[in-house]
Amino acid sequence: MTTHHNNIIPIGLLLLALGFTIRYQIGRRRFNRRGIGGLQQFSTYSKFIFIMTIERVIYFIATLCLWAGLFLLAFAGIQSIKF
Repeated sequence: MTTHHNNIIPIGLLLLALGFTIRYQIGRRRFNRRGIGGLQQFSTYSKFIFIMTIERVIYFIATLCLWAGLFLLAFAGIQSIKF
């Protein structure tokens, strides 16, 4: 096994942790913005558009991190199997 393969598992775990942390933080912010009626509350429409757009982009990046982490861990698992 070469040196660059030794970094696959820690990088995969780091990407998984990063993805879950980002998704948790965004979900928490969305939850804390909810009012008594259950809807998210914003002071202005432009603030709503800006925040929701940024959150969607970051949420998508977090999802990519999760998939990349799973792929790297699966790749490391397949590499460790001796045929």
